[in-house]
Amino acid sequence: MAFAGEQQVIPQVKPLLKKQEKPKLNNGDRLLIIGLFLTTVFLSGFLYFQPQISAFFQKIKKTPEKITSPLVITGGKEVKKFDPTSVLEEIKNLTNQLLGTYGVYVYRFEDGKEYGFQQNEIFPAASLMKLPVILTLYQEAEAGKINLEEEYKLLEKDKRGGAGILQSRPAGEVYTYRKLAELMGQYSDNTANNVLVKILGPEKIQQTIDNLGMKKTNFAKYETTPQDIGLFFRKLYEDGVVTSQHKEEILKFLTKTGFEDRIPAGIPKEIRVAHKIGTEIGVFSDAGIVFSQKPFVLVIISREAKESEAKEALPKIAKMVWEWEEKN
Repeated sequence: MAFAGEQQVIPQVKPLLKKQEKPKLNNGDRLLIIGLFLTTVFLSGFLYFQPQISAFFQKIKKTPEKITSPLVITGGKEVKKFDPTSVLEEIKNLTNQLLGTYGVYVYRFEDGKEYGFQQNEIFPAASLMKLPVILTLYQEAEAGKINLEEEYKLLEKDKRGGAGILQSRPAGEVYTYRKLAELMGQYSDNTANNVLVKILGPEKIQQTIDNLGMKKTNFAKYETTPQDIGLFFRKLYEDGVVTSQHKEEILKFLTKTGFEDRIPAGIPKEIRVAHKIGTEIGVFSDAGIVFSQKPFVLVIISREAKESEAKEALPKIAKMVWEWEEKN
């Protein structure tokens, strides 16, 4: 019964809910959950340890594997297979620690095999460009267009600074074309080079370069590659680009020069090395023929290099190649 002024409230009774049972997981659901959990753990661990993992693989990448020349069996006799990987890795390990970029090229006259690294990269030629100038002079002489004994009177305007002895000689002195070539080989004389370029002409010198097959060598830009310079020495020594007499004369001019502190410094003193250096700011190079029992061409060119480092590195590289060639 309700009192006056009150409204009767009829309580609402909520129906009792049955306690819901937890759904049962089948095997497929369990595997999916486990897979998602393991994936989450793996990705979290990878992201956390990623810097350490990257550093580990970088270390592996930079650590050279020791490689030995494989053997092949020929007629029951073990013969070393040509594989210069080990010496190239040794050279790379050295140059990777230095400022600048280095290129190396080697050609073996005995079997015609060649190897190197960055041998097709373009480098400043510096005084290595004097090589085709000298060759052009001798080819023009053999064609009857120039007399090597013709005399040239030195002019004051001919003089160039840098390497050479003619810059300090008085104007009016007389030198034969042959003597100018000798001064270019022995002392890398810039004044002698200037005179011969004026006499021969840049176009004729570039023609010599093209005829030799030095495809990436540009006389006007003074650019070349280690392989192109190696090709120069190959052609000079093997292909009869000049007579035997003139070839020997050119090689004589390139032997026991005023610059024996690069390739020759890494080769035993009793071994003849006919070579030509190249030097300018950041460029310290050397190239030539090592006249061992198995003669080979060696070219080492650098750019943006540090002088003190390069002067130590070039003899070391020459020694590495020499020792490998002696064993192979």
